[in-house]
Amino acid sequence: MVARASGENGWADPHNSGIYTFTSTSESDITGIRSTGDGKYTDKYDFHFDATSDSTCMVSACSESQVMSVLDYSTNYCNLHSLYCNSGEGCPIVGADLTYSEDYKSCSQHDSVCVASKVTDKKLRGSDKLGECPPVKTAEGFDLDSYISGKWYIQEQAETQYLPKEQNFCVQAEYTKKAKKNWLLGWEIDVSNYAQEADGTPHDSGDTLCAQSADKDDPAKLEVAPCFLPGFLAGPYWVLEYDENEGYALISGGQPSEENENGCTNGDGVNDSGLWIFTRQQKRDEVLVERVRDMAKAQGFDISILNTVDQTNCGQEEEI
Repeated sequence: MVARASGENGWADPHNSGIYTFTSTSESDITGIRSTGDGKYTDKYDFHFDATSDSTCMVSACSESQVMSVLDYSTNYCNLHSLYCNSGEGCPIVGADLTYSEDYKSCSQHDSVCVASKVTDKKLRGSDKLGECPPVKTAEGFDLDSYISGKWYIQEQAETQYLPKEQNFCVQAEYTKKAKKNWLLGWEIDVSNYAQEADGTPHDSGDTLCAQSADKDDPAKLEVAPCFLPGFLAGPYWVLEYDENEGYALISGGQPSEENENGCTNGDGVNDSGLWIFTRQQKRDEVLVERVRDMAKAQGFDISILNTVDQTNCGQEEEI
């Protein structure tokens, strides 16, 4: 664990490229601090080791965010798990390859987002090409009021944790500027997302999502989160291409970071994930969709991750 955190054998934190610092180490205890790769947030963690009678080791561990954390998206679990995950999960081994079982007592969020085989940090895979995904460009002269003036129909989208393929039917999005900005949390736009399953089962976000500008110098960079959360927990929502006259938009969940032979992608979790093609017209226009796909490819994206959304038999087909 100490070797991994020290970066030996090219190891890097698979969960958002965090940086580990140990404050104390002994045969029975390890304590330390982990900061996020961008240096914004810090968590404290500790491990306690007890030898057992059958030549195994019992480990008790805890990680705690040092800021208000309503939802941590498995960060505290990953802070610990990433230091001992084994080769069976795709984790590069620095010293011993451990066999273990886990028991969660108070860890409410523990999923697969930090497992090495599913992360996007190329340093973890021993690549020397970290960061080679070209910086994407947002829409020039972006007019937020124009962009939120009407309903959008999603024609293609990448699968994410909150957008499974099973819900790729009749997907729509609407945005409404709040009469009064929430100065406490920062939200200025209400977001309404709607999708269906093949059998018509609806999934409606209702009034639970909000958005705000993330960059005063670039109005095309927005961020979205549940309305009860503060803005610093929001996920990026960047409008990369937009033409109101032609009725299309290309949206990305921030800067892509994972490169493969087909291009770059975002993650598939909650934040920093997603790629969408929007049109004002619900009926699919193959020529227009293909044009926007080409725009995404020109920005360096792997467009093979885009799945078609079925906008037929929605009961409310509209044309503008």
